[in-house]
Amino acid sequence: MAIAQTPTPRPATGERAFQRCYSCHSLDATETGLSGPNLDRLIGKPIAADRNFAYSPAFRGFARREKVWTRPLLDQFIADPEKLVPHNSMSYFGMKDAEQRRALVAYIAADR
Repeated sequence: MAIAQTPTPRPATGERAFQRCYSCHSLDATETGLSGPNLDRLIGKPIAADRNFAYSPAFRGFARREKVWTRPLLDQFIADPEKLVPHNSMSYFGMKDAEQRRALVAYIAADR
């Protein structure tokens, strides 16, 4: 019996999905001054840890409950930011497509 495997998202798919994010976020550690926090090496990082970004009270409260970014937590956030962090100040309404989210999370998590 063959076991169905979830295909590994291709980097190009994640890069395309990141197009929705790049106007506010960067994956380049040297880039600052954007309207959203820098996402370089986000997985495993403490939540609300970008010292160059002023997080909303909602996000600071979330950081007290959840300590670090994990792939599953990032997936939840990308799916529905308002549901995971009510009253956050990000103007993004979520990505419903699980395959696109998986590709985006893999792209954000990739070492550059």
